[in-house]
Amino acid sequence: MIVPEALQRLDRSTRWQLESSVEVQTDVGHPQGLMPWGEHWLVSTVHGDGRGELLVVDIDGAVQQRQDITDGERFHPGGISSDRGRCWVPVAEYRPASTTTVICVDVELRTTARFGFDDHLGAVCDLPDDTLLAVSWGSRTLYRLDHEGAVLDQRTNPNLFVDHQDLTVIDATTVVASGLGAIAAPDGRVQLGGLTLLDVDTLSPSFEVPVQAWMPSGRVATYNGAHVDTPDGVRIRCIVDDQSAAIATWVERS
Repeated sequence: MIVPEALQRLDRSTRWQLESSVEVQTDVGHPQGLMPWGEHWLVSTVHGDGRGELLVVDIDGAVQQRQDITDGERFHPGGISSDRGRCWVPVAEYRPASTTTVICVDVELRTTARFGFDDHLGAVCDLPDDTLLAVSWGSRTLYRLDHEGAVLDQRTNPNLFVDHQDLTVIDATTVVASGLGAIAAPDGRVQLGGLTLLDVDTLSPSFEVPVQAWMPSGRVATYNGAHVDTPDGVRIRCIVDDQSAAIATWVERS
């Protein structure tokens, strides 16, 4: 269960403590999405040889199942979120303003192509009212879709802080997005990590907060796929770094 008020208590001074880190026992490529999958984790990832893949990873980091989801020139999966025994996964061309095949995945990791979409969708989440919230490349456009891909609403994203990389559903009206941005500085680019509460009805941010937690590589913790929950304070589970990766847990500390 995720409590929006717990997220809204965060601020730029919130400290994040690395609570655990479990190495994933395979080359994970460049991970895009992370979500609970029964007792395991579901990871969406793209490999450098042009393959999209889903991995089911157990709590010890062992890969229990994997499924290739490449669809020709569409091989870039995105962020994912669902808690209803299925998952909707965008598989797009690896460039902005392109095309996406949205697939539905069941508990056995069987995939069904549901619809094509005329944009690069970088993340999709399944809402309790049987609609989808989706974001474009860099999350510059926010979409509300039905299960056949019809656009119910769309808005230009007013958030100029971070690009949404992954999504976690809170309820029918609220989604928490994790992601990153970058700014130019005299000595190079500076990465910004952050969380955003998205209002599903207005397709707009209702709250934003920086996340100052870092991977061993120096990337922000929310660079790749992430799942947010609030068992006792706010906890962020992240798929850390590329190729040789780990699933790490950061918890807020006051």
